[in-house]
Amino acid sequence: MRIICICLLCLLSYFSLSAQNFGGNPSSVKWKQVNTDKARVIFPTGLDSQAKRMAGIMKLLGDTTSQTIGGQQRKWNIILQNQLTIPNAYVRLAPLMSELYMTPSQDNFSTGSLRWDDNLIIHENRHMQQFSNFNKGFTKVFSFLLGEEGQLLANGMTVPDYFFEGDAVWQETLVSAQGRGRMPSFYNGFKSLWLANKNYSWMKLRNGSYKDFTPDHYALGYQLIAYGNEKYGADFWSKITNDAVRFKGVFYPFNRAIERYSGKTYRQFSNDAMQYFKAKTLPAKSLAVTAFNYLTKEEKNNVIDYRFAGYISDDSIVVTKNSYKEVPAFYIISNGKETKLRVRDIGIDDYYSYRNGKIVYAAYQSDPRWANRDYSVIKLLDIYNGEQKQITYQSKYFSPDINAAGTEILAVQVNTNGSNNLVRIVASTGNLIQKIPNPDNYFFTQSKYINADAAVSAVRNPDGKMALVKIDLTNGTTESLTPFTYNVLGYPAVKGDTIYLTAMNGNADKIFAVTLQSKKIFSVTNNNNGVYSPAVNNKGELMVSAFTAGGYMLAKVDLAKADWQEFNTFSSAKVDNDLFAGSEMHMKGAGALYALDENNNTWAVTKFRKSFRLFNFHSWRPVVDDPEYGYNFFSDNILSSFRNNISYTYNRSDRSHTIGFNTAFAGWFPIINAGAEESFNRTVDTAFGKSVSYNAATLKAGVSIPFRFVGGRTNKFLSVGAGYNLEQYYYNGLSKNVFKNKAINYMNAFLSFSNIGQQARQHVNPRWAQSLSVNYRDALNFRNSHKFVAHASFYFPGIGRNHSLVINTAYQNRDTLPDLFSKVFSYSRGYEALSTRRMYKLGVNYQLPVVYPDWGFANLLYFQRIRANAFYDYTNAKARVNNVLTEVINSSTGAEIYFDTKIWNAFPVSIGVRFSHLLNTDLLNPAVKNRWEIILPIGLIPD
Repeated sequence: MRIICICLLCLLSYFSLSAQNFGGNPSSVKWKQVNTDKARVIFPTGLDSQAKRMAGIMKLLGDTTSQTIGGQQRKWNIILQNQLTIPNAYVRLAPLMSELYMTPSQDNFSTGSLRWDDNLIIHENRHMQQFSNFNKGFTKVFSFLLGEEGQLLANGMTVPDYFFEGDAVWQETLVSAQGRGRMPSFYNGFKSLWLANKNYSWMKLRNGSYKDFTPDHYALGYQLIAYGNEKYGADFWSKITNDAVRFKGVFYPFNRAIERYSGKTYRQFSNDAMQYFKAKTLPAKSLAVTAFNYLTKEEKNNVIDYRFAGYISDDSIVVTKNSYKEVPAFYIISNGKETKLRVRDIGIDDYYSYRNGKIVYAAYQSDPRWANRDYSVIKLLDIYNGEQKQITYQSKYFSPDINAAGTEILAVQVNTNGSNNLVRIVASTGNLIQKIPNPDNYFFTQSKYINADAAVSAVRNPDGKMALVKIDLTNGTTESLTPFTYNVLGYPAVKGDTIYLTAMNGNADKIFAVTLQSKKIFSVTNNNNGVYSPAVNNKGELMVSAFTAGGYMLAKVDLAKADWQEFNTFSSAKVDNDLFAGSEMHMKGAGALYALDENNNTWAVTKFRKSFRLFNFHSWRPVVDDPEYGYNFFSDNILSSFRNNISYTYNRSDRSHTIGFNTAFAGWFPIINAGAEESFNRTVDTAFGKSVSYNAATLKAGVSIPFRFVGGRTNKFLSVGAGYNLEQYYYNGLSKNVFKNKAINYMNAFLSFSNIGQQARQHVNPRWAQSLSVNYRDALNFRNSHKFVAHASFYFPGIGRNHSLVINTAYQNRDTLPDLFSKVFSYSRGYEALSTRRMYKLGVNYQLPVVYPDWGFANLLYFQRIRANAFYDYTNAKARVNNVLTEVINSSTGAEIYFDTKIWNAFPVSIGVRFSHLLNTDLLNPAVKNRWEIILPIGLIPD
């Protein structure tokens, strides 16, 4: 029974992870709300119009598309965050809420041209509908036993992740004139596999790979969802998910439901769906394609991306390169030889600009304290001397370009109210020269100088359409070079009188050209899969990054030999729907976004009180640790600044009861926590054969400050804090005549620090990292008991690119009496750990990947990687042995094998086996010379 509970709690801990940051916003933020029957949209000042529009879309979709997933839509709390630069959003249970990050993506080909707030709410609304309809049947038993975490666990066990995301992309495509289902870039991954004749197993497509490219679960899920709707009708997935969450068919209920309602095996259904989209997205073989000359090659057991090439000369380029084996870096490629310039600073995307020896790009920087506030700053790199400098601070600048003279930078500025401007910046100082007016309320993305007074930019208008526009940098007036359409475009490159760009057309993203004088549009390439970021040299050679199964490869073609065709078919109508299931356009909710009438939106904007649902108990977990049994009840307020839990525990051995309460507030600069616990009728046996009965009360309080310094090439984290505990014992029965009631006061102080370099996908550890943790505890009025423990680890590169050398050290110093405190010292592996007055340890580890099996069975267990670790530990301890103070040396050596797996195609779990050979005598187990152990990763089993 205990093993089953542990397994369930392991899965629960996986599903409880979310993007919400505890104490992410300072208390100085003033929140407003739009409160309707479908949603409470909570937002900071400046987002009033977006919040009202989102509330309108929530109501609109609740009245239309919710019918296709079960018909229910609970009222959701939605928080709009406008201080973050990372474009993202999520919906969660425990507690029931959603958080939307309002800074749009600059990558038009990842999310499309729809206005960002529409894109977010349409997608996340579908997740809200899913959770609203997935608490049925046996799932309700989970909800009864575990609260909202129970539903989360049951849904994760019965409904695959690809359905959640594929279904949400389906809603994007259904209700708007675009959505990812209409974008060729969305299919790049699968098309690259089909074009390369790579036929991966279903489990590999579901779980991914450390050595081969596999498309994400968004693209996989959309194909299955759209195909199901096309072939079996609008209620197909509603019936399937209804049966699945009811656990109809205990094993694989989702698969069984597909078989029940499609009449096909699950394998046949998934194969048919992918074949359907293969036929939709790949052109007829008879069509002529551009004959690209590929400059880079695929590498076995690796995926390499070469992106955003810029010509230094006709035969030399600068490019950003990253792979499964290497972190992103800038390289110069000349005559086929690659020379590394510098590891790129941490960024949101890989985009950069190059001109006349200077690379300019946007890099990410965190706020030191508040996780819901960060920055995008400008970095300038000289390719000739390798010097890089940061020229802006605490800014929100994106997609920069540098002028020919190297004196000025043009960048996109995103403001907290959702507006957007181009800005001109002094390249040497970062000072603002001009914020260029934006009277048409365009959203600017990648922009390039044409000359000192003009630039070109790929823009989105408020209707969600895109065009290439020319901007007069002196006054902000714009001139459209292409018509505004739902066809996504971007990555402009200026060469003489011609602008080259990537734009979606038919089944792929292709290269087009626009002449500034005539405004004629020409198609330049005809390719089966996406090609991006064009660059042209003085010899008339076009360089692109081509999406392949081995990564983005550099390819070029002679423009004189390209098939230039004047192109006049950009349409302002909806995007050609050949890429997706046509019946979607006739389903309930099709085009619903355009039925939204904002003029009739009369919802009031009111103040949001931070005290709203301050105590919001949403989940409860059992305690199963014989002889103790009980329950913990969890509460989080909507803004994630106030957290509480109540606990009850029954001890069957002494029949005692314990109740507890813990609370934490994170709205101030320090996080404040406090707690209380009361135990009744505790009983312990003494050495004299008598029992001692007592009650105990504990009060505790603490303070901590978490710091984040993410930026440059490393992630730094620092946390400091201190706490105070008071434990009072009250003896009862005969015991009160023997023992005096006593109180123990003790404090603890801690510091933890880590400095972590960037890590590529195949790296078993960061190649460069350091960590330090220090903890001091002192029982202020009890036998002078104290303990100081410190740990430090140092990570270095190994011999191979994916190998890791790790040095561990530890030190402990405490009083000489029996240890009052818990053991936290990292002892030599294989030994029963001692806890003596003074100990220190040195450990050496060498870890490397052994094989990438990419193999699994029965959709139960999938092996992604097997890695090995050889170790040596040395611990020196001063201990009293036979009343003699002795120096005890405990050394061990051995090996560990780790299996990085996925369980049920969903849950990443790493399990290890350790063999330790003891080089000295274990004082607590003298007969043991060798020991085998099973290793579960830290954090797998929740507290």
